[in-house]
Amino acid sequence: MNRRQFLKTALALPAGAWMSRYNLLAQPALNQIKITAIKSIVLKNQWKTLVKVETDAGISGFGESGATGEIFRGWVHKGNKPIEDKLIGEDPLAIEKLYYKMSTQVHNLVSQGSVFSGIDMALWDIAGKVLNQPVHRLLGGPFREKIKLYHGSQPENMLDKKSCADWADTIRANPRGWSTIKMSFNQVFGFDRQERDIPMLGPNDFVKLRTAFNNVREALGMDYDIIAHGHSEFDLPTSVGIAKAIAPSKVLWLEDPLPPHYSDSWKALKQQSPVPIMNGEKVEMPKGFLPFLQNQAVDIIHPDLAWCGGITGARKIADLASLYRIPVALHNLGGYALLMASVQYAASIHDFVILENAIDKGQGTELMGEDPVVVTNSYIDVPKEPGLMRMDQDFLKANMRPGEIWWGA
Repeated sequence: MNRRQFLKTALALPAGAWMSRYNLLAQPALNQIKITAIKSIVLKNQWKTLVKVETDAGISGFGESGATGEIFRGWVHKGNKPIEDKLIGEDPLAIEKLYYKMSTQVHNLVSQGSVFSGIDMALWDIAGKVLNQPVHRLLGGPFREKIKLYHGSQPENMLDKKSCADWADTIRANPRGWSTIKMSFNQVFGFDRQERDIPMLGPNDFVKLRTAFNNVREALGMDYDIIAHGHSEFDLPTSVGIAKAIAPSKVLWLEDPLPPHYSDSWKALKQQSPVPIMNGEKVEMPKGFLPFLQNQAVDIIHPDLAWCGGITGARKIADLASLYRIPVALHNLGGYALLMASVQYAASIHDFVILENAIDKGQGTELMGEDPVVVTNSYIDVPKEPGLMRMDQDFLKANMRPGEIWWGA
């Protein structure tokens, strides 16, 4: 197919046919290389698993799985029908075929999105390197050249105005220029969420919560956006009460107040809430997001590429969300591979809003790549190099969790 024929065909594709466009780009390179191995390591200060897919062409792709090393290796290498049996010897550029191989049932087990998400990212990394394109271009982008990030932080004591003011000064002084801040609010009530048994708050709690978020808003002013994070632990009346309590502080949205999977409580909450409602970080696969979209039960969705089915799964989720005009943000508390895969994905869809990140959180996220992580005024540039990213192998090797084997099977 010459350039003129390709352009004519590509222009005839219907809007949103990103996989068809990718297949056209990949066509000349299909059936020329094969997957030879799927390997993994876990780093210090991380529980997610870094993934490496090797090929017989000497080209490797990298990704990040939401599963622990033990779970990832169990699904990929062991059991009745391990994932590697489905992929070894296959063409890594046949991404949609391999996505369905990984996402269908394994005998009597339901597929694990958190496991194969990292493999899917690595396949896209290989595709970009083989086709000499950044992944966002293979996905139909770019819609933007920079991606906005948000930062997780909060005052030591949200009920104390001086504590809030001191904390706000550190936010303003941060050289990365964070302008959107997400905060949990359990410390307002003096408990850690893992220690909590009852998913219910009362009137006095709502008064405290209103005071806490008003203090933060007063300290930061209106130049900053605030996100409230509920960690999926409350019941419906409490979630409604939280939304009403934080509404005066003009929050951007209330994130994950209810248990993560769909129920009609989500629809009821959205109908009663005076603030936008978000969910998605623990939801897997397009089918997990579909009932939220069909029932107009959230204002914004929040998938995590390491959980929801990788780049392929997340791109399909974005197609569904676009039908309902519901925007997409991304959850991301992983390492460099997940960060850069998320940036590439964010550049490829129209309705993208903002990306969470773990930069400067003590996990080494910003140290894992060959290229420095530069954030200016909360924005990170979209890479233009082929593939997803370039991992610093020396850093990875020096920072493996004790007992790990260097890119072991």
